Amino acid sequence: TFFFDHYNAESALLTPGELKVLGHHDMDNSGLCMKELVTWCQMDVAQARKDGHIDSYQEKFMHDKILAFRAAMDGMYDYTDQPPHFFYIHFLVLLSALYLPLFAIDTAFAGGWGAEKAVGLDILQGIIVFLQCIFVVGLRSLGTKMIDPYGDDLEDLSVIN
Repeated sequence: TFFFDHYNAESALLTPGELKVLGHHDMDNSGLCMKELVTWCQMDVAQARKDGHIDSYQEKFMHDKILAFRAAMDGMYDYTDQPPHFFYIHFLVLLSALYLPLFAIDTAFAGGWGAEKAVGLDILQGIIVFLQCIFVVGLRSLGTKMIDPYGDDLEDLSVIN
């Protein structure tokens, strides 16, 4: 079932025929259904003017409000279709592939070997390398979650409530 089905069952917002017309759109993950509904609203306002139920001032006011609503919704849907910034993801890949191994090697050399080695310092530097790896891998995971901020995951933003 879709998110809208619950509200439609409670309030009978759309008829079964209208739902069938909208059925081919991905109602939960696409702006196409919203655009179709906005078009229907525009046609209803034009028909109300043609039938003499509203005057031209009211028609213009309603069209302006409908278009403002569409622009606001388009902004959200346009944002959800954007991937994370190219530089951000590739910078994190660079950190993962080059920086982390080089940092580990540098830390190993800084810890010393032979007569210069200190076990306590080796353990501390090992912990620091491990934490650096966790931070960078966490940033990569965060970058992949940024792809769809309005999705269905628990950490995504809710645009309905």
